[in-house]
Amino acid sequence: MEFRFAEQASGSRENSAARIQYLEQKYGIVFPEILREFYATTDSGGMKPCEIELNGRRFYPSSLVTLEDGDLDFEYAADNDRDEPMCQFVPADWYPFAYDGSGNLFYWSSRTQQVFFLDQEDADAPVQIAESIEEFMEMLNNAVTDEE
Repeated sequence: MEFRFAEQASGSRENSAARIQYLEQKYGIVFPEILREFYATTDSGGMKPCEIELNGRRFYPSSLVTLEDGDLDFEYAADNDRDEPMCQFVPADWYPFAYDGSGNLFYWSSRTQQVFFLDQEDADAPVQIAESIEEFMEMLNNAVTDEE
């Protein structure tokens, strides 16, 4: 799959594979193949402007969760979601993939592979965005609003 939505930065298959293996062991999950491919291609948090419309509501993913340590990294976000108060709202099988401009997260379920959006201001009402991470990435590819 092509990842037109992501700002390309050099990725390293070896580095991403090792980091994914660490995260899988830490959380007892298996990353979907599409995420392995994605992180082997890029581990940049940057993404092109996107707008997703779903059931009359608009979503604006603005940055991607990275594997490596940083402000938007996977481990930080996953650990934060397992602490109070977020653990009351984020199911244990949800893992971060992207943020919107307000710091709300798009999650993928390690159990079902579905993608959900959780607004921190309305944490009791998560929104299912896609049936799979592949479908979500295709939505992002189609939702790029500023192609160069």
